[in-house]
Amino acid sequence: MRNKILEDFEQVEADVEECCALMDRENYPGLVKHWREVLARDPSDMNAVLALAEAFILNKQYQDSIDMVTPYYMEDPKFIWYANAILDALFAMGKTPQDFPWKSEPLIFELTTDILDACHRYLKPKRRPRSVTDLYVFFMPDGYLHFTDEDLLQALMADERFIVTCDNTCEEGISVVRKQK
Repeated sequence: MRNKILEDFEQVEADVEECCALMDRENYPGLVKHWREVLARDPSDMNAVLALAEAFILNKQYQDSIDMVTPYYMEDPKFIWYANAILDALFAMGKTPQDFPWKSEPLIFELTTDILDACHRYLKPKRRPRSVTDLYVFFMPDGYLHFTDEDLLQALMADERFIVTCDNTCEEGISVVRKQK
């Protein structure tokens, strides 16, 4: 008799491998089908819910994404990732957050000087270099980021308070530090 935990782990690993293969081929209809099957196995799997929502968006099935995530959001509106999935679909359709009946309005961050000021505070003068991804992820728990990590990189490069270098300090080869006074 095999260990149930090991079987579950192997299934998750197989699901992720299939997902990666479909993404590499840009087979978004296949990706939707794959995540539907995973979610059918376990309707309470929030990772599968979010993966299916993303697959719908990649396949340009924006309303399907909203329709599928909404019951989960209504049941647990404090779980930020459900709101983020809905916002992804709304923005992809050219709509605004006001086009959804929120239980509580989500916090949405635009790339403003407030974000750059927060990056500056985070990168204390003696702190080691950080990747742009680290800085981007720093804001995620607080709300929806209505900008990409590439947008953040461009803004940091344009702001004279930061030094952005391409090197091997960080995993993706781009590091950011605060300029010394």
